[in-house]
Amino acid sequence: MLLLYVLAAATACGLALQALHIPGGLIFGALIGAAAVSLVTGESVAVPSAVRSAAFIVIGATIGVTVTRSALTTLRPVLLPALLAAVLLILAGLGIAYLLRVLGLAPPGDVLATSPGALSVITAIAAEQGVGAVQVATFHLVRVILVLVSLPVVISLLLKPNS
Repeated sequence: MLLLYVLAAATACGLALQALHIPGGLIFGALIGAAAVSLVTGESVAVPSAVRSAAFIVIGATIGVTVTRSALTTLRPVLLPALLAAVLLILAGLGIAYLLRVLGLAPPGDVLATSPGALSVITAIAAEQGVGAVQVATFHLVRVILVLVSLPVVISLLLKPNS
């Protein structure tokens, strides 16, 4: 019965944050709703493995259906720059994870927390591996919000004509 309350609260909060156009609103709102029920009841709720597996399958399928033949052909010119950017981002993430470990600030799942990737996908991987999904989600949510807030300012400064 408690699982139903968790799912209801997760759904309500996820939809609320999505309606407010919060980046990662569905997943982060669901996390907040589920955490609220756990904190209020003081009980830990185990999500059945079949439900977890189904959720991961839906996430994978959602991403997979976006791959089309036409999308693949348009990717050819950007493949090398994308690979270079990915390698550099991965190396930067590993460097940041290492620095956090040296400073004693590394959260659980530090490599996933500092790796590039979509909030929902990386958080799902952390949950599947049982390595600090909450911390990983928080890292990525902060990153997404900072990008969304700072990028328009940076772009406007870069496009500003020299006076």
